[in-house]
Amino acid sequence: MSNNSFAIICDSTCGLPSELLTRLEVVCVPLHVQAGGRAWLDGEDNATAAEAIAAAGADVIVGRPDSAELLSVYQCLADDGYDKIAVVCSSLEATGIWSEAEQAVAELQNPGVRIRTVDTGVAAVATAMVIERLASARAAGVDFDDAVDRARALSREVRFLYIPESSAPFVQRAFRRRRRGLLARAASLRLRLAGERSLYLLRGGEYTALARSTDMTDLCGRVAHAMSSVACGSGELVYAVMEGTSAQAVRAIEKPLDTNEFCSLFLGHASASPSIMASIGPEAVGVGFAPKDLYLAAGADGPLINQQASKY
Repeated sequence: MSNNSFAIICDSTCGLPSELLTRLEVVCVPLHVQAGGRAWLDGEDNATAAEAIAAAGADVIVGRPDSAELLSVYQCLADDGYDKIAVVCSSLEATGIWSEAEQAVAELQNPGVRIRTVDTGVAAVATAMVIERLASARAAGVDFDDAVDRARALSREVRFLYIPESSAPFVQRAFRRRRRGLLARAASLRLRLAGERSLYLLRGGEYTALARSTDMTDLCGRVAHAMSSVACGSGELVYAVMEGTSAQAVRAIEKPLDTNEFCSLFLGHASASPSIMASIGPEAVGVGFAPKDLYLAAGADGPLINQQASKY
């Protein structure tokens, strides 16, 4: 057991690299991805996994850890001497593990161990921001319950704006919810042929379609406008960029964020995990952001990453 007062568990959808997770002393439970007849653990050979996911299209299977697997992690930490555990979960269709984490808590037959879950309500790099702040609070000696309450408060305000590929499974499921049968298939085909993509907002576990366009520059400009709108009410923001396999898409989303419309602090980049790519596409791009004051209050020191460092 380390000198930490409590353990932190996350799932691999956050996209944080293993070296940073080690530095933060966070236990990451990986999701499983199957594509093109091969299987990967999230974070394992992401480049090869991305190629297989792109080739397989909709024929990709994402496996979440079940409650038994999470229960095993809880018990191992308890055996190591931890009596307090915080579990940070992502929220995105077919990826979030909050329900499994909660079920494993109920199944843990160890009254001496306290476990609290934090459902971030977001995904990818936005979840990574919550994890980093929780680890920061713990490193500074913040009490377990106070640190978890701070992480939950940040989760209520953190947002994730993302632009999936038009053919991504997430987009197809979203269309099926709004339309049925032939109408859904026709609309989906029209989108793919036109090259039209959509901008979505994920917050509190709920996603909202904000805009559609065949012009990626237009959609990325709308990301900046949405962030500016939040900044008008919340003040200065912090943000981080989720990058997929398209460098062009990353440049397109970064350009309008260097703006005078609102004050912000850039934290860095994090790669999309294969499980996230399987849902929204390897060339998807996104931005996680939150009010700076609340972000700083959730931890106990300054940001782990600043403008002089380029990658989570």
